[in-house]
Amino acid sequence: MNRNAESIPSRDRVVARSLRRALALALLMLWATASRASDIAVSVQNDDGLYQVRGHFETAARLELVWKVLTDYEHIPSFVESVKHSDVEERDGARVKVRQTAAIGVFPLRRRVRVTLDVREHPQRRIEFRDLLGHDFRLYHGSWSLRGDSVSTVVEYALDATPRSAAPQWIGRSMMSHSAQDLLQQVRDEIERRSRAR
Repeated sequence: MNRNAESIPSRDRVVARSLRRALALALLMLWATASRASDIAVSVQNDDGLYQVRGHFETAARLELVWKVLTDYEHIPSFVESVKHSDVEERDGARVKVRQTAAIGVFPLRRRVRVTLDVREHPQRRIEFRDLLGHDFRLYHGSWSLRGDSVSTVVEYALDATPRSAAPQWIGRSMMSHSAQDLLQQVRDEIERRSRAR
């Protein structure tokens, strides 16, 4: 009886072993996520409340496909988690008016924002946008720029934004960085999903 009792690991040892396994799994998942996003570069500067967000990534998808994803305004909520609604209100050649609702930041500092974007398309080269609504941002304008060759496409993202609700600088920068990183990752995932489906 005592021999059998000694051969059964103590409850503390079982719990410690389970915790080690859970920690190892969590570290593995964190490493996988970090390595997957390591080639997506994002920087955020704050100049007296003006956030300057810059980011880029590269994909093996052809430029034409990348353009189709970036200009698929009405389906953006299906592949960008933060965008809740995206509706084309007007289209006049290369000029498009797009109304969007999005959730920015991370819990518990997540909040909804609304923009009405005046979008100007320069086919397969550049998309410029600016907010006409002015509800949640004093200033909100940016661009997507593309350049590609026969083997890859480089996507560059730029946003200058001044939110109406002020947050401490370090929180604001963290929120903008997290939001931009997620946006670029999810856009690239959709580009690559569509590329594989061809």
